[in-house]
Amino acid sequence: MKFHPFIAQSLQTLVAFSALTGSSFSLVWLEQQRAAAPLPRQSCWNEMAPLVVVDAGHGGHDGGAVANGVIEKKLSLDIANRVKKELEAAGLRVVMTRTDDSFLSLDERAALASTHQAAAFVSVHLNTDGAGSAAEGIETYFAETQALSARQLVPAGSSQRHNEGGSAEFASAVQHLVCAATKAENRGTKARDYAVVARAVCPAVLVECGFITSTSESARLKQAGYRDKIANGIARGVALFLQRQAFQVAGS
Repeated sequence: MKFHPFIAQSLQTLVAFSALTGSSFSLVWLEQQRAAAPLPRQSCWNEMAPLVVVDAGHGGHDGGAVANGVIEKKLSLDIANRVKKELEAAGLRVVMTRTDDSFLSLDERAALASTHQAAAFVSVHLNTDGAGSAAEGIETYFAETQALSARQLVPAGSSQRHNEGGSAEFASAVQHLVCAATKAENRGTKARDYAVVARAVCPAVLVECGFITSTSESARLKQAGYRDKIANGIARGVALFLQRQAFQVAGS
């Protein structure tokens, strides 16, 4: 497997650091050292680059949350499209769960990970905390337990099994890097068996990209430049997580 020079050097550093610390957060440490470096703008994968399912939350008759002039289904689709653009620029393949204002069930969204043999699944949402709340920040969810319906679709021993720590590590990478990109309050990662991530056959996360019930945060979310930062942080976390997985497979 061939890697972009930046990635090869980064992953060598990652392995050395991991050997010294044994920390599951070494991926985050690595990116902090490379914070000024852009995502690679050419393919760094082999002929079959990993595929990522990007899920824009809600849609159709399910508008999601509404506050301060923001409709969640519209903003989640906008951010998801920006994530897609960033991931494709880094050489990854992307499938969107929806590209317009349409409704899909949670099962239909999660099933796309199996249909397309995805390496990762990321769902984009906006958060709420009641009218007048001052709560702000970004948080990323993962499922500790993979749903039985998902486990039955995955061959024994497959790297797609996400209930063996993969999704937790994935969530940590995305959370730290999206907060680094946006300077938003870091509300951490949280284990919740939400259907859309628990039923995915691969490492899966749900990113709450900010509180639309916050006057100040909703104002930032309305800015295209800020949404670009969110998308870049999410994409960086996805790409580095997959690069680390690829490097581990190549070295095994």
